[in-house]
Amino acid sequence: MAQQANVGELLAMLDSPMLGVRDDVTAVFKENLNSDRGPMLVNTLVDYYLETSSQPALHILTTLQEPHDKHLLDRINEYVGKAATRLSILSLLGHVIRLQPSWKHKLSQAPLLPSLLKCLKRHENIQ
Repeated sequence: MAQQANVGELLAMLDSPMLGVRDDVTAVFKENLNSDRGPMLVNTLVDYYLETSSQPALHILTTLQEPHDKHLLDRINEYVGKAATRLSILSLLGHVIRLQPSWKHKLSQAPLLPSLLKCLKRHENIQ
């Protein structure tokens, strides 16, 4: 796994206007995700996506495989209860679900589902 400082540098290059740089950085992130089974990198990518709406970060997050599905759902669950991030995090969840990941059956078992239902009950007119 890349050092924390290197992750910051990689994130800065993730949205490079140079396609080759962006592809290389995306490949590094995917390699790190394959070798590191912990939640840190997924959490960092979610946070970065929420701050920047980065399309390359969104692409990486929407193509996550097991065991990172749990980390992603847990991080989404953390943010869905916060009004400031709710719309962006629900947008991320929508992008993930539209791609029908192989782990989609886990959504019904995840703590995220009760949080979503609670959110819907509280906010009857979601726009």
